[in-house]
Amino acid sequence: MVCEVWWARPEAARPWHRELFTAEERARADAYRRPEDRDRFTVGCATSRIVLGRLLGLPPEKVPLRRDCAGCGRPHGRPYLPGGEYHLSVSHSGDWVAVAVTDLGPVGIDVERHAARAAELAEAVLAPAEAEAYARLPEAERAAALIAYWTRKEAVLKATGDGLRAPLRGVTVSAPHEPPALLAFAGRPGLVMALCALAPRPGHAAVLAIHGVAEPPPVAEHDATPLLTTPP
Repeated sequence: MVCEVWWARPEAARPWHRELFTAEERARADAYRRPEDRDRFTVGCATSRIVLGRLLGLPPEKVPLRRDCAGCGRPHGRPYLPGGEYHLSVSHSGDWVAVAVTDLGPVGIDVERHAARAAELAEAVLAPAEAEAYARLPEAERAAALIAYWTRKEAVLKATGDGLRAPLRGVTVSAPHEPPALLAFAGRPGLVMALCALAPRPGHAAVLAIHGVAEPPPVAEHDATPLLTTPP
């Protein structure tokens, strides 16, 4: 195995998916107030369990998926498998949910919907050198460029396990018109990270990062809809 990414839309959520979940996962799904957010979580969780179940030779409901928060220990952290045989990352935004699975090392995936007001976040997202390059871009290109920076950095922070605890400005990545790459991470000069561009979805950007891998590996992208619409 190298790396697989499974794509689905929130509308692929089905009532029987809840039968695959732990009580904690069902409670987390129920905590979402908006149906579309609940469907995104449901699709991401169901895809994770079905794909990992196939790899481990287990029924999806028996997959020992955990979400213990590194900060407080409560079950709202990023999903992982104890033992580290396979690494997992889930992201969802707008019309798409993405699940990445690999045995190469800790993985992070980020998908973001293009937003007209994204440029307002530049100060919080960009490192000083990136901000200078960003300021030289034509106004019409800035929103898409910022989303490119954003997804690359979020993928890196998911792969390291830092998540929202680390500032995006502390991570420096390649320019949007260049292949995705990690250039610097504040306080971690020896960090090794491979970034992979994913097939674009209309109106969305997505990037994959794998910790401890120097060169981008092959990535196989799949449609998860058949998995989600046929009970196992």
